[in-house]
Amino acid sequence: MKPNSYFAGVLLLIPFLFVFLYSTESHAQNPKFPVSGKVTDQNGRELEGVTVQVKGSEARTITTTGGLFRITVPDRNSVLIASSAGLATVEVGVDSRSVVNISLSTDTKGLDEVIVIGYGSQKRKSVTGAVSSFDAKKLEERPIQRIDQALVGQLAGVTVKQTTGVPGKAFSVQVRGSGSISGGNEPLYVLDGFPLSVNSSNTGNGNFTTGNPLDNINPNDIESIEVLKDAAAAAIYGSRASNGVVLITTKRGKTGKPKINLNAYGGYNQAAKKLQMMNGDQWIEHATEIINAQYMAKYGVAGATVNDDRATRLARNGGNFDANYILDPRWSMPGHPGLAYIDWQDVIERKGQIQNYELSASGGTDAVKYFISGNYANHDGFVVNLGYKAYSMRANVEINASKNLKFGVNIAPTFSITQDPGVDGKDAIFH
Repeated sequence: MKPNSYFAGVLLLIPFLFVFLYSTESHAQNPKFPVSGKVTDQNGRELEGVTVQVKGSEARTITTTGGLFRITVPDRNSVLIASSAGLATVEVGVDSRSVVNISLSTDTKGLDEVIVIGYGSQKRKSVTGAVSSFDAKKLEERPIQRIDQALVGQLAGVTVKQTTGVPGKAFSVQVRGSGSISGGNEPLYVLDGFPLSVNSSNTGNGNFTTGNPLDNINPNDIESIEVLKDAAAAAIYGSRASNGVVLITTKRGKTGKPKINLNAYGGYNQAAKKLQMMNGDQWIEHATEIINAQYMAKYGVAGATVNDDRATRLARNGGNFDANYILDPRWSMPGHPGLAYIDWQDVIERKGQIQNYELSASGGTDAVKYFISGNYANHDGFVVNLGYKAYSMRANVEINASKNLKFGVNIAPTFSITQDPGVDGKDAIFH
């Protein structure tokens, strides 16, 4: 090759080399950039299942256990979009950071969400007045014996009343007030999709003669409670829903490491105050007045007087002793020999001990999820021989056999002992 031709060829290659070097330098300045972080709610709780996407790109990921995510962005100035149902969507700039934490708040536009009613669905804002929800997390904050006890004053349009002081007894729950005079007024309870019958035909005052559907259910096993209050409830449950429907969902296992929870509390209950009663002398004075009045009403026309002695009264009564007409002679003796002064409130009342122990374990993988719990409760009433003991267990297991096959097992054996001698009520004054 001639020298002139050689230099001419080099000169022709210079522009191509410049373009190549420029492209290489530009590529080196804009490499793909890995970003990781955590997504939490406004209370700092980690959120699992939140979608994190790069704005203007198809790149996206979903947060795992603990709210963690990892994604690759095209450059250091990319913007991440985090979104989840029921939470407000948030955009966060990367700003050359390798760790980006995101906080989501509750979406106030949640009324546009769709909820299922029977076999159909409606927007939540269309049925706000027809559905009441109870946050089951509140159950963990209160030492309660029963689920219905936790609902007192918590749900609009739902009246929950305690009609007895006997430990373990059911509360009266009425949706939209009383709907029948002689029939039942209690709602239909549906536990994990299974309707629970109210066996008693007349349970308007909470008096379940054959048991309550909520008996022996551990409140800490509850995940959520929804109350359907209008005719939409009849779409699937028919006439049984005429008094409303209480939907109860128990806890399920979640993907992640095993979690073990122990909850225990104790205490006692006693009468708020003692009733002011007559002393022994006052009681004898009133009892004497009543017996004399009864004696005169029967034998006054025959010449009897209140001053008749014991022998005269026995003779008028045919020699038969009857406490309705004959006085105890010890009542008139100084010091009332042979009679003991007893405050029956001190005899029958006590400090009733309360004990409650709950142990649960939950966790799982994508294939198997489980929630297992056990509960022991011992609640003594403030009256002797009045109390309630309960032993309960729950096991909820879900198995994903394949993409299209899922099955599970729910087991909830319970056993309880109620001691109720019948001291409760206006006509049963400490038997």
